[in-house]
Amino acid sequence: MGDKKQEIEASLGRFWDEMAIELGEDPQDTGALVGAPLDSLTAMEAMLEIDKLLNRKIPADTVIRKGGYESKEQFVEHLTAEVLKYVAEHADD
Repeated sequence: MGDKKQEIEASLGRFWDEMAIELGEDPQDTGALVGAPLDSLTAMEAMLEIDKLLNRKIPADTVIRKGGYESKEQFVEHLTAEVLKYVAEHADD
């Protein structure tokens, strides 16, 4: 599963780079009112590629953090861990 872990991390990293909203540090910038740079609904789209990589459907609502992700590292680490945990728990499915 080590190779798959690297593939998942790479896929999620690319997804973040394409989809995350850059929030400026300027206090006058109202973009910060948007919320997390990557919301949980957008994160669900990343699961399409993960499902293809693993050749199985992973229920996004059980592995994606509600409220979204504050950083690329948080997104990649958390979601990779949750996906691998789900796969391990449902190996016989």
